Amino acid sequence: MTKLCYVCEGGDCTEKGSGELFERLQAMIREKDPQEAQVKVRRYPCFGACEQGINVTVYPDKLFYSEVGEDDLQEVAAHVQDEGEPVQRLLGKVEPDVEQIIWDMLDSPY
Repeated sequence: MTKLCYVCEGGDCTEKGSGELFERLQAMIREKDPQEAQVKVRRYPCFGACEQGINVTVYPDKLFYSEVGEDDLQEVAAHVQDEGEPVQRLLGKVEPDVEQIIWDMLDSPY
């Protein structure tokens, strides 16, 4: 199954540099997976966890990374590509119901 990695592009995350972070993460993933057969990195309008941004989610792993910065990208990319463990220090920063809303939407067949 192809993994989906979403980078928030809501106003607060964008102000914190999510556009550049998205481009860098996507480039890192495409170095090893140029056709995006294993991982697709995409922008997401807003996760609703603005105070904890920059937010990045990994699906179907159902991991919600928060306060992601440039220094975290190597570890995030390694995890997304199944070459490393989840980055624990970036997890658990948002309310569980906020995460659940995202997973419910991504689980939806629509």
